[in-house]
Amino acid sequence: MFYQVIRVFFKGATKSNSIEYFDAYDQALQRYFNIIAADLANAEVTYNAAYLIDNGGNMIRKEVFDRREEEPAA
Repeated sequence: MFYQVIRVFFKGATKSNSIEYFDAYDQALQRYFNIIAADLANAEVTYNAAYLIDNGGNMIRKEVFDRREEEPAA
């Protein structure tokens, strides 16, 4: 079995993403929490979504935070 840690984040106008693969659950979990902690500590990151998924496509964990400004209603 392997695990995927998927990250989507916005930093200013820049939108980025990454996928990392781990053979061990503990390593994947550590990376998942490190991503969340680092992005929450960085005020320049306005949006973060992190997912921990197993090799069968099952979402084990997810965390999303959104600090983007609300757009005014038309």
